[in-house]
Amino acid sequence: MKKLYFMIQIMGIKKSILVHMEAIVDFSYAWVIIYDYLEDLQSVITKKARAVLLLKTVFLKLSTIMERPLKRILQIDSEHRHSVSMYYSRQLFEFVKAVLFVIPVNIFGHLNEIATILSNEVKELEVRISKETLKENTHSEKRFLLSKKTHQIVMFTEGMLVLDNVLMGVINIEPKEILVDGLRK
Repeated sequence: MKKLYFMIQIMGIKKSILVHMEAIVDFSYAWVIIYDYLEDLQSVITKKARAVLLLKTVFLKLSTIMERPLKRILQIDSEHRHSVSMYYSRQLFEFVKAVLFVIPVNIFGHLNEIATILSNEVKELEVRISKETLKENTHSEKRFLLSKKTHQIVMFTEGMLVLDNVLMGVINIEPKEILVDGLRK
């Protein structure tokens, strides 16, 4: 921190420039473009189930969007601070719900594929089977696909459980409830 302060003094950077830079690098512009990334986030989650494990950091970063609009209201101790923070929290909550909605859709997609494989392609093994026909009857490729689909479902649910409770402004987001609501839909 001392080096940064020393560097700023040497370069002759004024405090007003630092204030402007803070405003520029702030994430408040995201309100305008946030929904442009919805499909991208959902496609990443669909392609890589492990990406769900990283969503908590994304959501925590998104919660910083609310700092800029609420900063002045909090400074003047306005009576409207709760309603404004509630408004922005709801907006952010709706976006998080939209991102997480893809998870139950993927879970049911994988479950449908598992059911199709189990009912149509993989037969139950007989009690007694000869060595010669054992390899043919195991359907190892199909069983590998079953385990892969099951693993993806586990990753989706584990990712939702890892999210735990995330505070978005004044609303406490419980991903488990979002998952249950999505599964019911």
